[in-house]
Formats: sequence, structure tokens, C-alpha cells
Amino acid sequence: MRFEKQKFQNAKAIGSGREIAGHELVRCEFNGCDLAQFDDPGLGLVVRNVTAERTTAKRSFVDGVRFEDVVVDGLTTPSVMHLNGCVFRRVTLRGRIGPLMTTPPNFSLPAEMQEAFTEGIKAFYADADPEVDWALDISEAEFSEVDLYYVPGHLVRRDPGTQFLLHRDRISGIDLQGLSTFARIAVDRFEATPFDSIVAVAPRRADYFAEALAGYEELRQLGVAD
Repeated sequence: MRFEKQKFQNAKAIGSGREIAGHELVRCEFNGCDLAQFDDPGLGLVVRNVTAERTTAKRSFVDGVRFEDVVVDGLTTPSVMHLNGCVFRRVTLRGRIGPLMTTPPNFSLPAEMQEAFTEGIKAFYADADPEVDWALDISEAEFSEVDLYYVPGHLVRRDPGTQFLLHRDRISGIDLQGLSTFARIAVDRFEATPFDSIVAVAPRRADYFAEALAGYEELRQLGVAD
């Protein structure tokens, strides 16, 4: 089903056990829309086989969603869009992408539910084959701001010139206090993720691109990043 130049206001899809699939979105706008579930660590709220081109998302929230076989080509987000406790399989982000962050399960959940969601997310990625079950392809994305620390880095297809694969087991022996700001922030992300590798991106459209790139190149020179 194709939707073109349509505006969706306060649309909600709340709860697990449902699938949103087979849609093509072209120059659509979502304002105050929520796609979320908070009680299923098995991540049974699924978005599958969807393409979105030059889409805008304002004041919209995403929690506990499984995205599979999705292509996003151009996304405008006036403020940072948090993808809380979400998982990805063969999801491509390309073109100009606004501020975006993959984050842990929603902080408002009870501690035991946050832990259950974290275990569900780890299980989702545990047996993934990077050749066929890669999580994200960001190699052609032009970000204004991005943080992807809640996705296993070895499952991210990337542009090695500006998108760096960091390894937890290479940090030992490194003088963390001596790192530059962006390098230290990137390494500190391992404290908030269950994964042993993450991708740090120097966003091409950010004012701080050169500083971030230098920081991540520093980690590459130290052997922490590829």
C-alpha cells in the first residue's frame, strides 16, 4: 500500500502481537504518533517490508519495536528521535537522516522489565549471521546527529571512513583519561550497552564533524576501533 504526501496526526499503534507490513511511504509526515509496546520482551510489535522516502517525524515515539527489511531514504526529525529498546534486521538508512539514537528499553519500565527486554534484545541478535542477518546498513547515510550504541557493531554495515567499529575487549590498557572528548564519550558507551562492539559515527552534517572524526581516528590509532 502506497501513501504519498499524507500527514498522520496523533496516530497510535500500542501493544504487541501486531505487524505493520507492506507499506510504501513517500514524503509523508508523522506528528505526535506513537509506535510502542511495553510488556513483551519477545518484541512482537513488528514493522516489516516497509520503505519510507523523505519522511518527517515530529514529537513521535518508538518503543520495543522489531524492524525487519525496512528502507528509510531521507528522514527529517526536528529533535532527537529515540528508538527505545528496538531491534533491527536488514534495515537500511540512507540519504539525509536527522538526529537519531538507539537507546536501552524505556527507563520508565520497572527494573525487572527493563532487564527482561534487555535479555530479549540480546537473544534476538545472538545467532545473527552478518552476511544475511545484518542489523543496520548506514553506509550511505548522511547524519546530522546519531548514536547507535544499542546495536551490536559487528552487525552494522558502514562506511569505514567516517563510521568506526569499536571493540570492548581492546579498551584494557588504554589511558581513558587521556582521550579527547569524542573518543572518551564513545568508549564510555560500553557502560550502557550489553554488546561487545558498537559503531561510532562522525556525522557528516554536524558542525562538530571534524572534531568527532579526529576523536574516532584517535581510537583507531590506539587499536580500539577499526
